[in-house]
Amino acid sequence: MEEKAEVVSQGYYCMHCGKPLAKEAVVCPNCGIAVRGQSLDKKVVPKDKTIAVLLAIFLGFWTWIYTYETDSWKFWLNLALTVVTMGTWSFVAWIWSIVDVAAKPDSFYVNYPNC
Repeated sequence: MEEKAEVVSQGYYCMHCGKPLAKEAVVCPNCGIAVRGQSLDKKVVPKDKTIAVLLAIFLGFWTWIYTYETDSWKFWLNLALTVVTMGTWSFVAWIWSIVDVAAKPDSFYVNYPNC
């Protein structure tokens, strides 16, 4: 158990499943994905659907910044349409963002950005 705490404190994680890894690992023992050649320093932090819904309610289409890697096109499209229509599109974008984040399954946020 102490070894696991040491691995976590060093900050090495599988980029696919987010589980702790030893620095010299070649394959993730949890998911079996080869980790050689990938950056092990970045921890995969899953997103939370509740936060996404709250962002959509209070910030409209800015919620897509939360999941930017997969939803960047939605953000930029809605930002452009809001600017072109001098803000009238923002109501449509607000409704769209709430429906979009609420309709996505929880697994989308748990497995993010590997969805």
